Amino acid sequence: MPRRKQQTATVEVMPDKDNKEQSFTYADFDSGAVFDYLYAIDDVYKRGMAERRMAARAAEVKFRSFAKLFRLYCQQHDAQKQNIVPVKADQSVAEFSELDLQLQTGDWHCDDFGIYKYIDGGRNTVIACTHMIAPIKRMRSVDTKAIRYKLAFNRSGKIDYVEIDAQDMASPNDIVKKLSPYGVSVTGGDRAKAMVDYLRDIIDLNYDEIPEIKSISRLGWNEEGFSPYVESIEFGGATAFAGAYNAIRSEGKHDKWLKEALDARSYSITARIVLAASFAAPLVEILGVLPFFVHLWSSESGTGKTVVLMLAASVWANPAPGGPFVPTFRSTSVGMEMLAGFLHSLPVCIDELQLAKDARGKVIFNVYELASGSGKLRSNKSLGLNYTPTWNTCFLTTGETPIVNPTDGEGALNRVLEIECQANQNIIKDGHRTAGTLRDNYGHAGRMFVEKLLDDTQKERAKQIYDQFYDECMKFNTTGKQAMAAACVLTADALATEWIFQDGNALTAEELSSFMAQVDSVSVTNRGYDTICDWVFVNANKMRGIRDDDKGECYGLIDNGVAKIIRSVFTRICTENGLSEKALLSRFRAEGLLECGEGGRATKNVRLGPDLVTRCICVKLERDEYDIAKGTLNPENGAENGEKTVQKPPKTPEKGTKKGTKNDYKVPDIPEAVLSEDELPFENGWKLKNLFPCSRCSRENTIKK
Repeated sequence: MPRRKQQTATVEVMPDKDNKEQSFTYADFDSGAVFDYLYAIDDVYKRGMAERRMAARAAEVKFRSFAKLFRLYCQQHDAQKQNIVPVKADQSVAEFSELDLQLQTGDWHCDDFGIYKYIDGGRNTVIACTHMIAPIKRMRSVDTKAIRYKLAFNRSGKIDYVEIDAQDMASPNDIVKKLSPYGVSVTGGDRAKAMVDYLRDIIDLNYDEIPEIKSISRLGWNEEGFSPYVESIEFGGATAFAGAYNAIRSEGKHDKWLKEALDARSYSITARIVLAASFAAPLVEILGVLPFFVHLWSSESGTGKTVVLMLAASVWANPAPGGPFVPTFRSTSVGMEMLAGFLHSLPVCIDELQLAKDARGKVIFNVYELASGSGKLRSNKSLGLNYTPTWNTCFLTTGETPIVNPTDGEGALNRVLEIECQANQNIIKDGHRTAGTLRDNYGHAGRMFVEKLLDDTQKERAKQIYDQFYDECMKFNTTGKQAMAAACVLTADALATEWIFQDGNALTAEELSSFMAQVDSVSVTNRGYDTICDWVFVNANKMRGIRDDDKGECYGLIDNGVAKIIRSVFTRICTENGLSEKALLSRFRAEGLLECGEGGRATKNVRLGPDLVTRCICVKLERDEYDIAKGTLNPENGAENGEKTVQKPPKTPEKGTKKGTKNDYKVPDIPEAVLSEDELPFENGWKLKNLFPCSRCSRENTIKK
């Protein structure tokens, strides 16, 4: 069968015969004449087509919100026909008496007495809030590009403000948590949902009218300059940092602060270093220096550590100890991380290291967590990553003990300039007077310093000065990272002396060299080697292999100047002393301090007894101070000048004696500082026994085989 052609129905639309619709002007739309014309069309279809043509005409005459306003017009007239409370047509603009911003509100009725709207043709009412509230500013972060809104509300007869993240405005639960603590009338359930809908509608309708500004949730260098000294960028951080942000301000008189600082610089090198470190914080990012610590410590109380820290903090902010800008170590690692991320390019001043100790008195603070310059990577509930704070600054700390210990890694030791404060050094002569002056006068010098650094020419000059100081510091047998930190401090002091103090009393590399760690003291190889050799010395009586008459423990064997330590024992030594076994063995192998096994393995088969062979770590005891392992004490390292040394007994009996018989060798008296072990092993079974004069008699001691 041939397929029948499908016939399509055509609808004829009545044309505008009088061309009346095309004659409507902007004034006709604005006066409502167009709405009257459309509403008078009873046929629903014809009204819809006419409304479509009018929408196009409204666009031609640039009349906005035509569809929304016509909908309100229809609701009003429909309600009047049904004798229902009418929806006022003039509620498309908010009527907030104390708000200059003119906001389009759509279906919402907004005035000083609340936010609500009618639904179901005016039969029901949805209430969002019982007082005025509206978004007045949009803040876009220069770091994360995230948006926060500043809301204005009036509940007590006075305008108050609250800031909220855009993502929190999209959730009824979150909006209750964020707004209710500040007194905003919002509750869970339908009220919270209505608040979310209201704020979203207001933002959508007035996106171009709401002013947008750049904001920053941290301080320091940014694309516009240095916060908080840049007026074009507002602080849009969490309220938790509001205290620290408000503390960074100028108070009192700069002349009084300068007089106090100059007085401290005139007699205290510690004050000069700490002040320079405070000015060095904004230079860390400019110079590309790694974050570092300047730590003041003293076991004695009243040395002026806290007052010197106040002097450094007063460069930028209120230096009150325990305040928002000078907290104590009584904090979690996350708290320290967030504070460092917030200050970013300003110095982080932390007081009282002893508050970070555990019940056994051990410091539980990890320097490298902050010296790394970045926070911990954390996931969020949506399996994404939270914002990770970063910082480029220096840390000024105080305590009763050093902030690092010998078991810390090279990275931690390299990042710390430690200064021991003693009572006889006059760190601060009159702490009470100085602290009082600093509490009333602060925050001027830091701003002056930054204003100079905003000049690109001065930034380049700072880099040149830094390079010169770095080369000078490297001449003092220090590490590269220590030289970087010291050179940064010296650069800051040179610039501050020129721009602020003008006293010609700038620090020199030689003055700072006594506070820089030497290469040998920082090296993991040296510290690990010293630890192993000390352990061998202390446990020498257990390093003689296994014999028939032995009843105690055996840790290995000393043979020909090599300490052959059982592998499990070596592992325990490293664990107890905070050393990485694998890293230490790698360094020992690279420096030739390790006797390797077959194929370059770190362990080697060693016979410790007639019937016992086990794998050992064989460490060469070749350094001069450990010549005792070879049977002698080096007089240059182990004894005072003129003291006699113990010579190694001969391997074979002297002429005229029978093999295996006892032979006595006289041994001169040796000071107790030279040897303190009761019994030390030597190769081939020789023992050094009872070296010191007997306390019960005056007979000489002997070495016996």
